[in-house]
Amino acid sequence: MGECIICLKELPLFFGLSQEEFDHVCLCANKQIFLKGSNIVRQGDFNSTIYLVKIGKLKLVQLSTEGREIILDIVGPGEILGETSLFKEEALTFSAVAMEDVKICSFSKEQFEKLVITNPRIAIKIINYLSDKLNDSFQQAGDSRGASIRDKLLKLFIRLADDHGTETPSEKIIEVIITQQDIADMIGASRVMVVQTLKELQSKGVIGKCGKYYTLRMDFCMNDIIL
Repeated sequence: MGECIICLKELPLFFGLSQEEFDHVCLCANKQIFLKGSNIVRQGDFNSTIYLVKIGKLKLVQLSTEGREIILDIVGPGEILGETSLFKEEALTFSAVAMEDVKICSFSKEQFEKLVITNPRIAIKIINYLSDKLNDSFQQAGDSRGASIRDKLLKLFIRLADDHGTETPSEKIIEVIITQQDIADMIGASRVMVVQTLKELQSKGVIGKCGKYYTLRMDFCMNDIIL
């Protein structure tokens, strides 16, 4: 599987800019590399930087008051991190950890504000991006309320397959390396329950493995799977 490299010009945020305008964007961007396991931002820090992921994946992790780690999301190439700092400076409620070596372009709040002033279209696109992100969060919260472990796990795999999947004739390969504990942290379940549910879904051919990645069969119907 090839490494996914995103040019900033491919991000919807910068669609429609002239080459001259885009050259200015590139000059403003700081290029950074974070090794696997590195923290890009930490929970509790005050952040004034906007990050655009070019290569690699990050997990957004929140530490609860009880000291339990919760994985909020996984972000990959083409996604934005820290965009809320444009509107309000406050302590971060999550940490972002590199799941693999990551290449990122970053802008300070001041740099990005100058870009927005020069290109007001970017401001509209940021608002649309935040709106979509908020709707996705509401959807995920609604989907998980009162759902069984099986349904939560399947909905997580569907989302990961949509965001990070490579399609084959019969399945999607989820190109994110996640452990059973990661899955448990993402759906709010115990690792024991996740292991049991994974085994049952694998026995039914819904979930599989392709090397280090999980796979999801594309033609299954959730209502037909009775555990």
